[in-house]
Amino acid sequence: MSTIYTDVGKKIRVYRKANNYTQEELGEILKIDQSYLGRIERGEINVTLETLFKIADALKISPSQLFEIRNERSKVRSDALDKIDALLHTLDTSDLQVIHRLLKEVLSLKRS
Repeated sequence: MSTIYTDVGKKIRVYRKANNYTQEELGEILKIDQSYLGRIERGEINVTLETLFKIADALKISPSQLFEIRNERSKVRSDALDKIDALLHTLDTSDLQVIHRLLKEVLSLKRS
């Protein structure tokens, strides 16, 4: 399979784990077998747009988030940003504002 399927599958796995779902749990929500979900996450199959939209809906994300490809200097940086995004997407606005203020403070201390 092409790398797009692998990249999308990895993003599905990151968001699934951020939602604390096992493959079996997400498979039940989607009404698909967990082995099929595993093949999607590994990029082994040609998944339909309809299925991708169902997955995104179950993970409470926009389908476009599965296709965001960052132009990174390194794979590690890209993976770290995806994990941070997955953690933050479940928070409400007030929690995000608190985290934003904390992050600004940490970064200002780091620069000092």
